[in-house]
Amino acid sequence: MTGQTLSDYAAEKLWQPMGAETEALWSLDRKNGMEKAYCCFNSHARDFARLGQLVLNKGHWKGRQLISEEYLEAATHPATHLKDSKGKSVTYYGYQWWLMDHQQEIIPYARGILGQYIFIIPSQKAVIVRLGHLRSDTRIGEHPTDAYTWVNMGRDLLDQQ
Repeated sequence: MTGQTLSDYAAEKLWQPMGAETEALWSLDRKNGMEKAYCCFNSHARDFARLGQLVLNKGHWKGRQLISEEYLEAATHPATHLKDSKGKSVTYYGYQWWLMDHQQEIIPYARGILGQYIFIIPSQKAVIVRLGHLRSDTRIGEHPTDAYTWVNMGRDLLDQQ
């Protein structure tokens, strides 16, 4: 227990050390309530890219360990203790990170309800951020089809460099 709100703690331990440009906007559970820890965290593309870079760097940021490597390893790998609707172990989700098996690579990504994404592309040492207003209702497995669109577009751009 820190005695701090979630947003204050995250700002002190994560957001400020990462050099975030703006304060994050947190959705509350009710008017004058508490920050939601499971969703609805808002910022802009540059700060989301910083968060993705922190994950890509296994929690390291400019010589400091902001998040433990062990935690990020677990967060970006399947939480197999979870079961899907058929009782099978989940292979597509970690701790708040989705896991897309794409072009022979596991791509961890965060996704928002309106088509916001932070993709981590380890093989290319890259982070792709997409802000949006709509997420696809169709899926390939557990992933919205537009997630593949944005990863493919990002990879194409990276390949052109």
